[in-house]
Amino acid sequence: MKSLAIVSSLIAVLLLPFASAAAGDRPVTPYGGYCRECTNYGTCRAQVSPQEAVHSLKKYYEERGYRIGTINHRGRFVEAEVMLDRKQVDKVIFDRKTGRVRSIY
Repeated sequence: MKSLAIVSSLIAVLLLPFASAAAGDRPVTPYGGYCRECTNYGTCRAQVSPQEAVHSLKKYYEERGYRIGTINHRGRFVEAEVMLDRKQVDKVIFDRKTGRVRSIY
């Protein structure tokens, strides 16, 4: 019984840094974030180009006080690091077909 409590505590401590991607008390990328340039949540008129996706991500995060770091294009998705000053605070994917932005942490 005592060893179970120790193992549970150890697992909780090891997983705590991965529980949420946040800068301070507020989440960097809220669940359900989406590109405002698409018409409705989760729907774009047409799949946006990688360049338009990068522009949208930059605009989305600049409004929140962050900047975009390294960017990778992976088919339908654009993967980007979200930076605060020189520190990476989140890593997200942007779905070019739906306009959704999701943290991958």
